[in-house]
Amino acid sequence: MVSEFDVVPTIIGVLFLVLPALLLGRLCSHFKIPEIIGFVFAGIVLGPTALGGVIPIFDRPIVELNDVMLALWQISGIIILFSAGLHFTFHDLIKAGPKAAIIGVFGVLVPLVTGYFVVLWMGFDWTVAVLIGATLSATSIAVSVVILEELGKEKTKEGNILVNAAVLDDVLGLAILSAVISLVALNTIPTIESVAITTITEIGFWFLILLGAVYLLPKIVHAVAKTHPSTLEARGTRQGVALGSAFGLAAIAASVGLNPIVGAFAAGMGLAGSKLAVQVREFIGRLQVIVSPLFFAIIGAHVDITQISSINWVLFAVILGVAVFSKVLGCGMPAILMLKSKKSGLRIGYGMVARGEVAFIIAGIGLAFEVLSDEIYSTVIFVILATIFIAPILLRNSFKS
Repeated sequence: MVSEFDVVPTIIGVLFLVLPALLLGRLCSHFKIPEIIGFVFAGIVLGPTALGGVIPIFDRPIVELNDVMLALWQISGIIILFSAGLHFTFHDLIKAGPKAAIIGVFGVLVPLVTGYFVVLWMGFDWTVAVLIGATLSATSIAVSVVILEELGKEKTKEGNILVNAAVLDDVLGLAILSAVISLVALNTIPTIESVAITTITEIGFWFLILLGAVYLLPKIVHAVAKTHPSTLEARGTRQGVALGSAFGLAAIAASVGLNPIVGAFAAGMGLAGSKLAVQVREFIGRLQVIVSPLFFAIIGAHVDITQISSINWVLFAVILGVAVFSKVLGCGMPAILMLKSKKSGLRIGYGMVARGEVAFIIAGIGLAFEVLSDEIYSTVIFVILATIFIAPILLRNSFKS
């Protein structure tokens, strides 16, 4: 049970992360550098293995990645993806559907297969190759969404396809995560049939949640909207119901084995076509001023800079090359063929380069079960971090050309 004493130092730690992250993000923006880079860099510098670990508060480090901090991280991700969903209606999904599905599938398979064979070719054990390939498979939806919103390109044709492909990419990545857990935790090689069944089941659950959001949530919110509140508290009821729907569907998604943030995205998409969509967007937009820097600063705080000396730099360069090239190839080439535009296709490929939450989890499982050594784990973590820096730069430059 979390005590008040546990919460207060964590709140101070959050402020210690968020305020400098906000300032550094604004500074980056001033110099035409994506804000997200500033947020993540602030997290690295102020994280528990850097300044946040040496500055004391209540006889403990001012920044700790404890249960409260990690819960706030997940809550921030839910709000970010709910905000993203509010910009895409179900009609947008149907319009992007076939293209997004093909891009999402190839965006998972190409990094998985390429990573596996390249690491195997470098002389590592096949279990290490599987773990690294799986780590490279899933795009970070949150990173892609925030980059597009920062550029104001989320409603473009490329933005619509990119976000929906990233959502499917995440769902497929979780199916791969299930296979990885079977491999390293249960010490069994999953069959193709079991992986296929898991994948189809999780995609099916995702569509059921989405359909429920599209056909039920607007009715609930519209029912609330018919009231005519006179007090300040009552006037916030509609926004509260909307935000509550995001957490509700996030919980449902988690209960069936999906990433909670894809449930939040479904909630946003369900409300995108409602009469209150504009009000809810404005409300969530204010929350994002805090949750975006917090989310990405905590990603930066996950990086243990004390391990930088143990990085295998040859392996780092090779895996990073595979990480970037495989996403650009796996997502960009199908997009170029379907959109008949090299520029648009490459934008989608660049937007899918960033890895994040799922990659951290898979790498952590590999370390916990001693499939990945400390050296390889540290190398993979810094590769994930590098993709978060590279993706916004590539995407921003692609929209300039």
